Amino acid sequence: MTAHAAASKETGTREIVIILLGLAIMGAIMLAPTPAGLSLAGQRVIAIVFFTVFMWITEAIPYGVSAVSLVFLLIIGLGFSPPSRAGGDLLGTTKAIPLALSGFSNSGWLFVAAGLAMAAAITSTGLEKRVAYMILRLLGTRTRSMMLGIIVTSFVLTFLIPSVIARAATLVPIVIGLVEAFGLPRNSQTGKAMLLLAGILPSVTGVGVLTGAAPNPVIVNFLAAAGEPRIGYVDWLLYLFPFTVAFAAGLFFLITRLFEFETDELPGGKDYLATRIRELGPMSRAEKRALAIMGLTILLWATDKLHHIDASAISVLSVLFLILPLTGVISCNELYKRVDWNSILLFGAGISMAEILTRTGGATWLADVAFVKSGMGGLSVTALALTIFAVVFFVRFCFTSITSCLTAITPAIIGFLVALHDPAVPISGIVLGVSLVAQCVAILPVTSAPAMIAYGAGGFTTRDMIRLGLPLAVLMYALIFVCMIVYWPVVGLWT
Repeated sequence: MTAHAAASKETGTREIVIILLGLAIMGAIMLAPTPAGLSLAGQRVIAIVFFTVFMWITEAIPYGVSAVSLVFLLIIGLGFSPPSRAGGDLLGTTKAIPLALSGFSNSGWLFVAAGLAMAAAITSTGLEKRVAYMILRLLGTRTRSMMLGIIVTSFVLTFLIPSVIARAATLVPIVIGLVEAFGLPRNSQTGKAMLLLAGILPSVTGVGVLTGAAPNPVIVNFLAAAGEPRIGYVDWLLYLFPFTVAFAAGLFFLITRLFEFETDELPGGKDYLATRIRELGPMSRAEKRALAIMGLTILLWATDKLHHIDASAISVLSVLFLILPLTGVISCNELYKRVDWNSILLFGAGISMAEILTRTGGATWLADVAFVKSGMGGLSVTALALTIFAVVFFVRFCFTSITSCLTAITPAIIGFLVALHDPAVPISGIVLGVSLVAQCVAILPVTSAPAMIAYGAGGFTTRDMIRLGLPLAVLMYALIFVCMIVYWPVVGLWT
């Protein structure tokens, strides 16, 4: 047996053991006596949640497989439970199916699916590379200017490509090309700095725009379901975009202080960037169409309070324009091949899990056990928020997916805040703060898909990222605190 085959067998055995352990834990929770205040259906959904989160943390099964298994377990768990706490006949699998699939009819899921399709269509034209090289050429070829150019490029791509992973997959190869143009190895000080920017920025800039990251519209739907005012595209920009700009400025400051660049300017300067743009050729019809469609889409998103068309519906319209024969830039078959279906499945199933956890009372019960009985409910608003943010910071390290983390913890946090029945508690503000923490923590590569894409290029080590990530975490909390005290009360997010 070869070393590779032995390693594969060992990995397979480990995964089987983890899956069996997860099933055992789920079974034990299901068979345990039902706690006071919790329905049998809620108990079984909590058991399924524990199994699913355990699979997400350990990555024993792929995310797409975990999504399908989650839907199946929800059907079985609900189908063989009475529909109310009073008991009675079982709900039945026929009635449980639409509940288990409810996440796939959710506007947040539609937003995510359409956003991933838009990202696939836009990147098929090469428009994003042209925009990136033009921004870099505009800002200059000094090393610090190039670092700033990478930051600006990430912000611009956030509005063009509504997918964190797609932005990272676009930005990292461009950065690798720049490092090679400097004539430096990827693990040079300049190379490390550029690749760290490419790995951290897609998540940071994405949290500032409603369409910039898949968890954002899902969080909006969670809040709306809890009775909070629906947050629109402009509202989200107003609340979080200034934070991301300030955070990016701090990132630029740290990256230019912690790394000693080998040269002050890109060799060849603007000639290198002009060559890259020339290699792309004249702007194609597909690129022009994509640019026009995205311009119209962003305009409609930004004016949602005037026409009252839901942002997810606008996204679907954008996808329609991108695939129509006369206006489109990609065929349906090609789009099908490019779309990340695992993420689409994961979001739909994850939203179903969160909705059912809330409907069955499981989220409220978990929040009561985790937060209320711990005494957190008696804290002041500021102390309560900071404590929740600290908890999320440490929980974040358990997940390799930001999406999985926020889908798993947000319903319980919302349930806890709602259960306080305190009008002075800014529920939306605290939940958006949770989103900031989850998406801006950048200490270990394995906790973020964009960071892993950049890490895979072989330029920086985990130690390099920790060296940058720890002061970034301090900066993140300082900025959140400033927003809580100074900025968010002014814009109506904090009381």
